[in-house]
Amino acid sequence: MTRRLRLGWGLAIAALASLAALSVWYGGRAALADAGALRATGLVKEWQAGRGPAFSPALWLKTRDSLRQAAAMTPGNASLFDGLGYLHGSRAQGLGNPVPDTPLWTYRHDLLRRAIESYRTATRLRPTFPYSWTNLALVKLMQGEQDNELWLAFDKGMQYGSRDVSVQPLLALIAFAQWVDLTAERQTRVAAMVASASALVRSDLLDLAAQSGVTLPTSAAL
Repeated sequence: MTRRLRLGWGLAIAALASLAALSVWYGGRAALADAGALRATGLVKEWQAGRGPAFSPALWLKTRDSLRQAAAMTPGNASLFDGLGYLHGSRAQGLGNPVPDTPLWTYRHDLLRRAIESYRTATRLRPTFPYSWTNLALVKLMQGEQDNELWLAFDKGMQYGSRDVSVQPLLALIAFAQWVDLTAERQTRVAAMVASASALVRSDLLDLAAQSGVTLPTSAAL
């Protein structure tokens, strides 16, 4: 074997070794991101269900960072963006209604903006998933952005989730909060959703309507 040929093989082996090292490094990062994401998404689900460990800013930050890292590694995973949307939206909700133009108000505004961005991504990746659409509409309502995007998201949520017991209360919250501004068609669809809900859920939806001062058609209340 000539010196030039030996040199060529040496360079090729060195290149393969470098590629293998990079593969192991990236694979290790992906595995760590996956493990962190599993823990984070599991915790988000517990919080959504009203269970799990008590909230703390440190735990919230750790969970958010895990989801961000996983989303950077797997940007096509809609569930990760749903989780980020929930984290930011629920944190903003927990702050209540701060005085405008204060640091806390600015922080809440930023949280809602990030929640909106996350849910937008989730709807793009999974366009028939009602939770993402409904939550997008909800956080936009919290942000005071009552625009075409809000009502598009609401309509999509109604289209794909009006029979889903987990989505119905969220759709009702949005609709009843803006009842006087709803078109007659949307009011009719919401009334039909209430009427077709299971007895237990329908009772809760009617309570939400009463709390908002909304009177549904008699046929919807039966």
